[in-house]
Amino acid sequence: MPLRRNVHSTALVGSALAALLLLVGCSAPAASSSNDSAAAEASELVPAAEGTTSYPLTLDSPYGETVLKERPTRIAAIVPNGVDTELLLSLGVTPVLNSNMVSEGGYLDAHGAADLNTYEYVRGEDVPMEAVAAAKPDLIVTVGWVPGFGGVEDIYDRLAKIAPVLTSPASDQRIVPWQESIRLLGEAIDLSDRAEAVIDEHEELFSGIREAHPEFDGKTATWAIYYGPATGLQYFSQNGAAPELFLTDLGFAPNPGAAAFAKDTTVSDELISKIDADVLVLGQSEATTLEEMAERVTDTDLFTSLGAVKSGRFVQLPPKTDDGGDLLWAITSGGPIGNAWAAEQLVPLLAEKF
Repeated sequence: MPLRRNVHSTALVGSALAALLLLVGCSAPAASSSNDSAAAEASELVPAAEGTTSYPLTLDSPYGETVLKERPTRIAAIVPNGVDTELLLSLGVTPVLNSNMVSEGGYLDAHGAADLNTYEYVRGEDVPMEAVAAAKPDLIVTVGWVPGFGGVEDIYDRLAKIAPVLTSPASDQRIVPWQESIRLLGEAIDLSDRAEAVIDEHEELFSGIREAHPEFDGKTATWAIYYGPATGLQYFSQNGAAPELFLTDLGFAPNPGAAAFAKDTTVSDELISKIDADVLVLGQSEATTLEEMAERVTDTDLFTSLGAVKSGRFVQLPPKTDDGGDLLWAITSGGPIGNAWAAEQLVPLLAEKF
């Protein structure tokens, strides 16, 4: 866990002093208007504290440590895919800075994503430090970047000069399950109970889906996306990835064929048989057309010979749903809001195939 409380021999004295100051504060004259404004802003950005987290709180990371001296209220979520923002929104927190990609999937707009302050993400470039500093955060969240898979390691020191940084712990996973990330956030922001409530709500939803659709139980499933000629067909439900976790939450079993794509997700002609499963879900990016995908993938002999296709358990998804949402984005990002929305869209399509 990258969270560690500072323990001092004066802890009891500090608690007593804090209690005394609280009593003094209750009987003191009214605060200045500037203090009132700051308090009002904080109350709008984060829910009331639960009182379960003690500060100062040390945030350990694979790159060093930073210290939260007090509960943060101005939180910057800077990971480009927006998953940190999704987790914070699910906790009732409004981040002061976000990637402009946060609205890419469409499903977060109903939760206020379209109105958030954003920086312009440019693929291949670092997060702009000027934008982060200008947002005046007292906590920078980067749990959506997994150590060892590129991202925060190159900019951690610069971020730490702006504010304390919360990262994911060292991991050999390509994607850390969002449940682990939201628990880290919950403790850092003193919203651990809320974090557990989000997890419980998610489990209750998907438990209900599994109960309603026992036909999914134990069946293997593949999630693949065609990106066009340059990138080709990609296997996305590899072991431990967000799409596999989503599918297993629905009741499906992990696909043994996923092992072939542990290091490289590209589906070559030689590996296309490995994408076969009891159910095959194929997404299409906006960078291509149905005609092009048919010519290069779905109408080829290799693809039509797959068991899932021959048995009629092949689901082809459009780039956007009727309400403008992006299932590809929702499932590959892997957050509680996106997963719930994606399940609502996808489960009826899957159920039709049984």
